[in-house]
Amino acid sequence: MNRKHFLQTLAAAPLLLPSAAPAAPKKRVIVVGGGLTGLIAARELEKRGIDTVLIEAADRLGGRVATAHYGHGLQAEYGMQEIWEKSPLLGIVKELGLKTESGDDPYSSLLINDRLYPFVQDTREQYFSTLFTPPEREQFRAVITEMEGLYTEATRQGLTDRTRPLQEISYADWLEKKKLPTNVLHALRLTIEVELAAASEQFSALSAILEWRTFLFKGEVNYHVEGGNWLLIQKLGASLRGPILLNARVTEVNRDPGKRAYVTYIQGNKVRTMTGDAVVMTIPWIYLHQIQFRPALTALQLEAIESLGRGQYTVVHMLLDRKAEKLWDINGEAPFPVLSAGPLGVIYGPHATNTSGPNILFSLLVYGLEAQAYHMAPRDAKRKELMDGLDKLWPGFSKHVRDAQFYTYHPAAVAYWPPGRSPLDEKSKAVRTPNAGLFLAGDWTESSHSEGAAVSALETAHAVAAFLKRP
Repeated sequence: MNRKHFLQTLAAAPLLLPSAAPAAPKKRVIVVGGGLTGLIAARELEKRGIDTVLIEAADRLGGRVATAHYGHGLQAEYGMQEIWEKSPLLGIVKELGLKTESGDDPYSSLLINDRLYPFVQDTREQYFSTLFTPPEREQFRAVITEMEGLYTEATRQGLTDRTRPLQEISYADWLEKKKLPTNVLHALRLTIEVELAAASEQFSALSAILEWRTFLFKGEVNYHVEGGNWLLIQKLGASLRGPILLNARVTEVNRDPGKRAYVTYIQGNKVRTMTGDAVVMTIPWIYLHQIQFRPALTALQLEAIESLGRGQYTVVHMLLDRKAEKLWDINGEAPFPVLSAGPLGVIYGPHATNTSGPNILFSLLVYGLEAQAYHMAPRDAKRKELMDGLDKLWPGFSKHVRDAQFYTYHPAAVAYWPPGRSPLDEKSKAVRTPNAGLFLAGDWTESSHSEGAAVSALETAHAVAAFLKRP
């Protein structure tokens, strides 16, 4: 049976591993969760000669990495959008032999108080000259320089006399004290609110500065997997030698002093248990309380999990007729992406996957409270809200819309650290500390996005390998 056929038949033929160990057993790790963290962790463990079993509750791998295909060459992401230049994930993409497409400057067009400031110039400095007055440009540059220094200090020294106070206040309060002009304030807020999927009042200043890295130090180029980010998941899954169980929901994790781990899961209405030498738990933090842990998670780990904020995203894909392209044309250039604080969120705009057909695919990434509203509002009401906003920005836009699809993540898409918290605090360190053969991993243990997933996976694989070598 080839690998492709094996993966396709997993759900139909549930796999129960034998509990009887061979005379000279290899170490075996049970990885719970088939998103980026789980797949990368399993791959890294196997590269170290450690057997793995991967258990995923859904009927597919990938978690929040997903590409929607609409036929006729039209496709767009409804999960992870970018891979940043300094993320270890980019190295894994290249190692797997996947091709990438590079994006533009990390800074984007801004919609401030209903006025569009389009980034269609050749350089960032030319764009900033239209967004800011000369004094405003200096104020913006001064804040960026300050954040660069704070980022460097925090990542090298941790919580210091300068960085610890920033953990205690919100990013909004930190900016408010600087008495910045409107456009400078909005640029500094919007750029990071999009990344954390929340308002600046909701997350700490230190956590915001840590997430700002992709825009600091001259910024980083972002990349996308050619053909869709889903190909990364496909490649990672196919690279694993160990079994993959789909449609299998873990309900209990037990560990004994002899370093044996017992994972109970339900698949096809049958409750089963498998054994291993360690467990890597990579599911989103919002689902951890649905699992019985014995021994229990530590008090500090529980405090860390319960105090994380819930960043919200809703992705909207619209099918437009190609005539709509003339609406946003600025001397032959398009202004996308556009960042806004309203119901439109991030306007990613058209995707160049089909350059010749009669239709184009246009997408939005709604975030924060605006995205949360999609969980309890009729689709028709939200669609009208979007059409009204887009018509205001580009009159006549709604006349070109042929269809719209909505993708939501409930009750959260990403984690953020509220005032009083940061990825550098003791609670975060507790989450990253093994607990009797149980390792918690995921983007939420490091940062708010896919880079955190990759970093966590690599560091966890290293820690598990060291744990298994102990006598």
